[in-house]
Amino acid sequence: MTVPIVGMILFPLCLLLWARPFLMLQILLLVGILPAAAALILGGMGVQPTMVPALAFMSFVLLQWVLGVRYPGDRPVMALCFPFIMVVTWTLLASFIMPRLFMNEVMVWPQKTDAVGGRVLLGPSFGNISQDMYLIINAVFLVMAARFLTRSDIRIERLYSTFLLSGWCVVAICVWQFGHRVGGVPFAEKFFYSNPGWAVLDTQVAGPVPRINASFSEPAACASFLSEILFSSVWIVLQGYSVMGAKWLIPASALALACTTSTTGFITVGAEICLLPVAAIATGAHRVLGNITRLMLVGAAISGCGILVLVTVAPQVVPAAKFVFQSTTEKKDSQSYQDRSQVDHDSMSLVGETYGLGVGWGSNRASSLMPGLLSTIGLVGVIGLLVFDWKLLRAAMRTRIAIPPGPERLVIEGLIPAIVGRLIAACLSSPTVGFLDFYLLIAMLIAAIARVSLRRATAVPQPQLMRPDMPVAAAEHYAMAEPDVCMRREGVP
Repeated sequence: MTVPIVGMILFPLCLLLWARPFLMLQILLLVGILPAAAALILGGMGVQPTMVPALAFMSFVLLQWVLGVRYPGDRPVMALCFPFIMVVTWTLLASFIMPRLFMNEVMVWPQKTDAVGGRVLLGPSFGNISQDMYLIINAVFLVMAARFLTRSDIRIERLYSTFLLSGWCVVAICVWQFGHRVGGVPFAEKFFYSNPGWAVLDTQVAGPVPRINASFSEPAACASFLSEILFSSVWIVLQGYSVMGAKWLIPASALALACTTSTTGFITVGAEICLLPVAAIATGAHRVLGNITRLMLVGAAISGCGILVLVTVAPQVVPAAKFVFQSTTEKKDSQSYQDRSQVDHDSMSLVGETYGLGVGWGSNRASSLMPGLLSTIGLVGVIGLLVFDWKLLRAAMRTRIAIPPGPERLVIEGLIPAIVGRLIAACLSSPTVGFLDFYLLIAMLIAAIARVSLRRATAVPQPQLMRPDMPVAAAEHYAMAEPDVCMRREGVP
């Protein structure tokens, strides 16, 4: 057992601040940018840094629950989480049943392909157990965090500001690594890449241009994170929210994403740009369409001026940029793309071979999200996830319309594009979205919706109970009014 530098910092810090659960969530968002690091190394496996503040937070909340502490939004949170809980239940059952039901009948890609070099026959494995453990922790954490964040004394918008701060941290690490790759500036590889379970690709180049992966295992993972930061900050700025550093985070994250030269990042940003006017029309924010046009014109003008200055100062950038563009457009001809496509094709074939039931969670590892989900949890699990997503999105849209601009609406406006951006990137090049910081974003969105529903429920006036003298007063009033009505019927003025 080894404790890397990240663990030496996190363990005493979380122990010291254990009684401050909200601060634990902020720490989790910040260390979420260190997926290639490890807080603890057990054999050949590394414990992710986010696991330390997450377990500290869950232990504190669980102790409060045992002592009788309840949160105001327990019921609305559980109502929103119910479809997800059902999917998790099905996933856990299927991970035990399906590998035994279809044992030695289908071929799967195992979790660790380096040991076998290809597909193997399906059967129960340690991957089922390990992935089930991660799923249970993620699901329990999501529910606990969502319920905890419904407390009225918590300023949930501060947690969203911490999310944007993590984006600034990644931008700074990108600049640091770029200086290391180009100018030889010392870089803390041992700090950022201490997890032995990850294959870190930190020496890749695109022709003469170094590919930046920052604190992530590969440039595509870094680009995926930056795309959700970019999409979230763009949307809240277009909506007119004044969040510290959000405007400057747009060009900073866009420039850092360009340094990754990741095809996944470029396609994700292109999809997000296409979704901006659709989102503006769908949400009824028609004034945002004008802001989108102005933002695109300003961005194009700044980009054009910057390109002219860069070409004038460093003419060698032109052939490098041309090489990056060609490598991006010719991605389909690369061997890596063909290998990943073959893995996804093999994973999709498992859906038909298992009659839509899947091979069980943890039994197969695809190259992108949808083939990975369909091949493991089957059509039942994917349909359940779509129901959960639709229910959550519909509740968020209704809540957004029902309230004026404020903390909860800021969180809803900022987190929906962030979650969508992460899912788009995962559908392109990630087999899962099982990181705890992503589940915390979903918990924040659920908590914001629940907080608004609680506030509206308390604002509705309760029906007044009838007093004992009310029937008598009503009868007297009717008796006084009846002669007058009769006289008018008879024509008496």
